[in-house]
Amino acid sequence: MNSVRFDFSPKSDKAKFTFTDICAGIGGMRLAFENLGGECVFSSEWDKFCKITYHENFGDTPQGDITKIPIKDIPKHDVLLAGFPCQPFSKSGFATRKFLNKKDGFADENQGKIFFQIVKIIAEKKPKAIFLENVPRLVRMNKGKTFEIILSELEKLGYDCKHKVISAETVVPQRRERLYIVATRKGIDFEFPEIPDLKPELRQILEKNTDEKYILSDNTWNWLQNHAKKHSSMGNGFGFRMADPKKTACTLSARYGKDGSEILIPRKQGNPRKLSPRECARLMGFPDDFKIMVSDTQAYKQFGNSVVVPVIFLIGFQIVKKLNTFKIPSQKITQKT
Repeated sequence: MNSVRFDFSPKSDKAKFTFTDICAGIGGMRLAFENLGGECVFSSEWDKFCKITYHENFGDTPQGDITKIPIKDIPKHDVLLAGFPCQPFSKSGFATRKFLNKKDGFADENQGKIFFQIVKIIAEKKPKAIFLENVPRLVRMNKGKTFEIILSELEKLGYDCKHKVISAETVVPQRRERLYIVATRKGIDFEFPEIPDLKPELRQILEKNTDEKYILSDNTWNWLQNHAKKHSSMGNGFGFRMADPKKTACTLSARYGKDGSEILIPRKQGNPRKLSPRECARLMGFPDDFKIMVSDTQAYKQFGNSVVVPVIFLIGFQIVKKLNTFKIPSQKITQKT
């Protein structure tokens, strides 16, 4: 059976380009761009648990809140990467924010304003290319006005902007749509790549033996079934999702650790189980030597908030190729038997 793999490459002694990793999370974008021959010269991330994971895998600890870091302290760089917070814009975060009486989008006084700090950094450092990742809802939010502002700010700085919503289900066994924005200086003719169809299946990332703690307890399993029946009778859409190992799973979210109801793995006997953190890492395209040094709760949150590494790599490959200043390493997304 074929399996989708994304492999680390040894770091080159001589970097071919430099990049910054802003709102870095656990370093999914960095992982892809280091595999393209880049050197990370600056990173920032405010979440203390993400910083632990980042340090364990890359050897340095990101600086904190990007809005509080003097721009003069950020080195010049060729490419700016930013997976700026999606919670103010996401569909899944909308219900929670409404319940907590929080504002959406740029109206969010903290996370929603990070983009404008990124714009200030771009204006000062003038990178050759900018690569942003967010949720598809960003395009439609506020009748499209929020997205218009984002593109307008980048275009005012002299960048050509292109964007595309891409589903990762052709490279990892997960139906996960994300919005990708690439802004390049005039003269760099970027086009989004065709994403190959590796026909991944969920069973390719499942561990042969998992800890029994990931099996749902009788109480949890009964509650999920009863809750689903209750909502079904009311005409609501709530329900657990029993995954088919021969197909792709639904979107992994940061809430997965609570009950695992989004993606349940059937067992030959007994209650179904949740994915393990390692399986979640694989679902996002992280290699097996990516270290998970935090609690399961934090790991589920981190991978649910992360990027799909192979998609970042494929888009990044096109970005780096178009910079025309260095030799590009060969692609590392393969199928292994």
